[in-house]
Amino acid sequence: MFNKRIRFIWSVFVICFFLITIQLFNIQTNLARKYSVAAALQQTRNRVIYHERGDILDRSGIKFTGRETCWKAILQPATLMNNPSVLRTAADLLEVDYEDFTAKLSKDNLPYLVDISQAQAVALGDLTLPGISVIDMRVRNSEKTLATHIIGYVDEKGETGLAGIEKIYQDTLYSGAGVYAGVIADAGDSFMSNFGYRIWNNMGKERLNVKLTLDYHMQRIVEETMERMVEKGAAVLIDILTGDILAISSRPGFNPPNINPYLNDNNQPLFNRALGAYIPGSIFKIVTAAAALEMGISPDLTFECPGYVDFDGIRINCWNHERGGHGELNMPQAFAQSCNSYFIKLGLEIGRDAILEMADNFGFGHITGLSKQGIEEPTGMVPSTIGPAHPAETGNISIGQGPVLVSPVQAANMTAAIANGGILNQVSIVDSIVNDRGEKIRNIRNSDWKRAISKETSAQLQGMMLLTVQAGTGSMANVRGYGGSAGKTGSAETGWVIDDREILHAWFAGYFPVDTPKYSLCIFIEDGQSGSSSAAPVFAEIAAKLMDAGF
Repeated sequence: MFNKRIRFIWSVFVICFFLITIQLFNIQTNLARKYSVAAALQQTRNRVIYHERGDILDRSGIKFTGRETCWKAILQPATLMNNPSVLRTAADLLEVDYEDFTAKLSKDNLPYLVDISQAQAVALGDLTLPGISVIDMRVRNSEKTLATHIIGYVDEKGETGLAGIEKIYQDTLYSGAGVYAGVIADAGDSFMSNFGYRIWNNMGKERLNVKLTLDYHMQRIVEETMERMVEKGAAVLIDILTGDILAISSRPGFNPPNINPYLNDNNQPLFNRALGAYIPGSIFKIVTAAAALEMGISPDLTFECPGYVDFDGIRINCWNHERGGHGELNMPQAFAQSCNSYFIKLGLEIGRDAILEMADNFGFGHITGLSKQGIEEPTGMVPSTIGPAHPAETGNISIGQGPVLVSPVQAANMTAAIANGGILNQVSIVDSIVNDRGEKIRNIRNSDWKRAISKETSAQLQGMMLLTVQAGTGSMANVRGYGGSAGKTGSAETGWVIDDREILHAWFAGYFPVDTPKYSLCIFIEDGQSGSSSAAPVFAEIAAKLMDAGF
């Protein structure tokens, strides 16, 4: 019995010794860098050179963030102050006043950081001056960064996201890693000159990146066009089969590294107009037409347009009332000509509730799916069906006026449902969380959908939207030679008057190419002239450039 106990104790001792040996080997090899960096940081006084964050990527893994390089000179005050000739050479290269430069360096012994140009970085590298190190690093964002209203921006230290994806996915993007320059300090926190200066980093850990549904190259085309053609407005491009937002732009834009000038700008450049809620105007006639067709009303139904509709003294004009109206029209003709009189009478025929139920089917008054991904979005506004409706109220709603508000994202999604045969997808702009090898860590993309309208109604609306572009108010949205396009114009009365001028919002919501639809595109222009003259040409320019680029 005694011998068995001895053997048991000896076995336990051998196993423990073996485990300790393995752990020591692991610490000395695999964990040596981690612990040495941690120990160094604990006994140093340092300055942060760079905080590492995960990147924000497009659907193919192309980076939206960290696309540009900048350079910093890391100056060692104790070394330079003991070498006046090198100090003067450094001041000349950095193009700073020598006396001011000396005063700044003499404040303490901590490393001093200076932003430098690429040419200065090359010159300092060639000279290899003692007391000066040069480091290159990625710039988080710049004035060239795309999709800034979605991506957002970080604080000056690069640690904390303050808006957009940077803020929403802060916990995912912030790795806690970085690069530090410092000095070894003694117990009294004094500089130990014998140990000199050190640069440390703890960037060995794996980063997590946010992958969007946006396409970098499509986004660039949309933004370049919007910058050239639109002062205030938005564009939303959606894949009609998946509900993925491929490009989204709001104008005016802003420069993410320096947002202070935009905070009190009356033009509200920080506001994402693609996620604003606006009076839809005549693009809402799509809803009224869909409701009528779903109720079995024939598109051959005709009404007379004398240029207005009168409700006991309350007159709602058609846009061409000064010309005496459109005369007798059927539904496709009235749709293509955006006839108010026809759609008011059609709305009275089917009733307010049928129109609002169809608006609900198209997702108006509801989130699109972006909220599920952390992005704040409006539900818009759809009036209640409770209580009776005055005929004038029903008439107003029928043409997208009155208490109806829609976002450009919602409008683009409605058009996508028409183009794909009647399926309304939940919209996505965030695809997933991925590591640096592109491996998916967590899926975020929405995949829910519902049928909004029948295939038959979808086909009939497609025909009306095609007629609108070929022979109606949307002729300036035609992209001949690129597969054609279809859509609906809108000119929404806001009720605002500035300098005796009525403010209108211009819309064009459509899809392309016609024969094999792939993309839905909504253009919204704040304070535009009309959907026909303001928004439709922007749609055509973007669609043509995308198709010309091979998308």
